[in-house]
Amino acid sequence: MRYLFFLLYEDYIESQTQFAHQLDLELERFARRLRDKGAVVRPFIGDIDEVKTHILEKNWTRNQREELRNTPAILMINVDFNEFDPQKHPWFILHFGRHTNYKNINQIRDILERISESAFDESVDLFKVARQAYYNIEAEGIMRMFELRPGIFGFSIDLRYGIELFRQILQRYREN
Repeated sequence: MRYLFFLLYEDYIESQTQFAHQLDLELERFARRLRDKGAVVRPFIGDIDEVKTHILEKNWTRNQREELRNTPAILMINVDFNEFDPQKHPWFILHFGRHTNYKNINQIRDILERISESAFDESVDLFKVARQAYYNIEAEGIMRMFELRPGIFGFSIDLRYGIELFRQILQRYREN
């Protein structure tokens, strides 16, 4: 396997449990499309906390550990998990955050499709593909911050949403 994808979520949060059920079909399709290039690791319901704890025990910085606690998400690595050291090996965390409603499952499907399509090309940096696909959704979020309205200025800005979104992007940028 070239890549491992670990699903991270909380079993006690109703919305994440619902979201996990919606995501199951997409993850099955994603795993099939990856064939022998990758594996999707989805913990059994009773093992969710244990798997997450095991992942958090790795050599993460404090900020990275906090980012991993922001679930639901998928952690992508390209080495055996026992050998994985986040300070030495590449990794990417794909947060679903605001994208956890059924309406936006298409965005998640698009990201997973782009990743699986690129997994077979040895010359492609799959981490770069994943980041680009994910940041395209973030860019759509930025565009939602602006709303066209008739009036004196012609548009308005949701400052609270914009500040929070820029704060999250800046934090990710500093960590990468």
